[in-house]
Amino acid sequence: MNQKYLTPKSNSGQALTTLLIIMFVGLAVISAAVGLANINLTSTSGLLEANDALVIAENGAEDTLLKILRNPSYSGGTLPSGDGFASISIASTNPFVFVSRGDVGQHQRSIQVTINTNNGIMTVSSWKEK
Repeated sequence: MNQKYLTPKSNSGQALTTLLIIMFVGLAVISAAVGLANINLTSTSGLLEANDALVIAENGAEDTLLKILRNPSYSGGTLPSGDGFASISIASTNPFVFVSRGDVGQHQRSIQVTINTNNGIMTVSSWKEK
């Protein structure tokens, strides 16, 4: 019987196949890691913008308290601050109820404040995020 047909002639090509498999697995792992890093970066930057919007809304509320104390007929407006701005809208007078909305990028946060004034003395009765 002829035995030369039962044994492989050479092992060439096996190293290339193994290398390609390892490369594809590595590429899949790296792609997944980059995708997760991108998702985390996007959500973190959104959280930072939302926190900045809250800080701007609080700055607008504090500025409005001073303006109402100095001028009880203050009617609201816009206050630029950092990367965004605060929009103040006054809903009622004595008790004063106003909303300060901070806008940064795509994020908005609002603070609603209720105050009473009596003989030049201001009392904050409510300060809450809306």
